[in-house]
Amino acid sequence: MIISSKQLTHFSIHAVDDKVGGIRDILFDDETFTVRYLVADTNTWLPLSRKVVISPISVTGLEAEEESIQINMTVDTLKNSPSIDEHKPVSREYEENLFKYFGYGYYWIGPGAWGEFAHPDELVELQHAEESDTVHPKKSTNHLRAVAEVGGYEVATTTDNVGHISNFIIDTRSWEIVLLVVDTNNWLPGGKHLALLPTDVDKIDWAAHSVSVKLSHDELINRPEVDSDKITEESYIPTLCAQINSETR
Repeated sequence: MIISSKQLTHFSIHAVDDKVGGIRDILFDDETFTVRYLVADTNTWLPLSRKVVISPISVTGLEAEEESIQINMTVDTLKNSPSIDEHKPVSREYEENLFKYFGYGYYWIGPGAWGEFAHPDELVELQHAEESDTVHPKKSTNHLRAVAEVGGYEVATTTDNVGHISNFIIDTRSWEIVLLVVDTNNWLPGGKHLALLPTDVDKIDWAAHSVSVKLSHDELINRPEVDSDKITEESYIPTLCAQINSETR
């Protein structure tokens, strides 16, 4: 399924035995542009100070019409999982503890976005025994950022600033971010919602709250628009990505 971050953060979360709130935020890897965690809105069933995350490895299904996501654990399993501090970066040490708790294979061992695999569900019940220093050094740190944080960052082309990041388009088969959406409403008359490929991104500057891209002002403005009403249509986003790739060759 192709879905936007704006849509996904309205989804409810359903464990195998009950509903467990909704999706509060999305954490993604800013190097591979892969969704790593869904932050659960736990205000109704956990103390305000505790926040827990759900890996795509745990996701067994999504229902667009019902705006719900299913996970392969009980409510208590999620409640008792290691919590995060929303005011601090998620460390690799925390991730190791989380993955040990669930018994998942480490996504950071291997060459791809999900280690040796193309899809996260292949890491279920694949706990890695390798704990030696020879395995971890190349990926001993992570690059996790929140969609809620990066959404709103200004987009800096090679010539000037044009718009801000307003949405992220996610392929939930691999949980890759396949497109970013640039909203030009505050910069250009009429405003547009332009398609930006992850490969267009040169740098995300957290201090300046900006996303630098490898495109000129005109190159970005000439990108096709993203129709939010068509995002979940099966062929719409793949066709849009193919169009951009063919035009940039």
